[in-house]
Amino acid sequence: MIKGFYKRSVLLIFLQIFTLISPLAMAAKLAIVIDDIGYRNKEDSAIYALPQEVAVAIIPSAPFATTRANQAFAQKRDILIHLPMQPQNHLQPIEAGALTIDMDGEKVSRLIQVARNKVPYAIGLNNHMGSRATTDKLLMQHLMQSLSQQQLFFLDSKTAGNSVAAKTAREFGINTLERHIFLDDSDEFADVQKQFNAAIAYARKHGTSVMIGHPRANSIAVLEKGLNNLPADIQLVSVSSLWRGEEVQPAKPFIILFDTEPALTSQPPFDSVPLLRGVPKE
Repeated sequence: MIKGFYKRSVLLIFLQIFTLISPLAMAAKLAIVIDDIGYRNKEDSAIYALPQEVAVAIIPSAPFATTRANQAFAQKRDILIHLPMQPQNHLQPIEAGALTIDMDGEKVSRLIQVARNKVPYAIGLNNHMGSRATTDKLLMQHLMQSLSQQQLFFLDSKTAGNSVAAKTAREFGINTLERHIFLDDSDEFADVQKQFNAAIAYARKHGTSVMIGHPRANSIAVLEKGLNNLPADIQLVSVSSLWRGEEVQPAKPFIILFDTEPALTSQPPFDSVPLLRGVPKE
């Protein structure tokens, strides 16, 4: 009877532990990348106060590009080069150091090297704008050749529905992701909140959700609240863990297994049992 009681107690403990950790073990993954880092001190600082799993994508020509990269590296935060690329609208202004469709392979290679020098510690690259550039197969081949040589991952921001960037990157053997949800196409708070909820729903349905946002006031407010109150079945992960195909697991609980049965202490006679403290004496 004692042995049966002991076994039932141990089983109950393991069931309780499993109940606590199983939601995390089976959680859907949410990865977040914040674009346009490097321009504004206040907003950038708020992003850097978010969990370190939130990646930052830094525009190389931004005034604080190198400073922000160093800060992110100190936090062990993933860093991406947020490379400006040519949009469909030729009247739309674009930052210096942009990738344009008139570039050959040599020019693209030099551009990526300059960008990497300005954004040290970057492990990957995603496009800023680029609705025209990412649909140009030859240009994307030049880009992916350079990324392969630089050993950089690639994230297609999917600013164009007919983008060939991700497909081309995979053809070059580059670990590649595609954006699923934009957090803040609209800057209205209700719209941003709706998009955050959409990212959660996408992760639940597909197992993984990659969301891109920007350092804006309402985006920051939604992220601060949302990441502090993530549902138990959603796990915030780094984008690098998805690129590398890593299984992000919760910390294992600390469990001690005893090979001796507990002593009965409710009534005498009391037996002294190793590892059992506070055994009363007759």
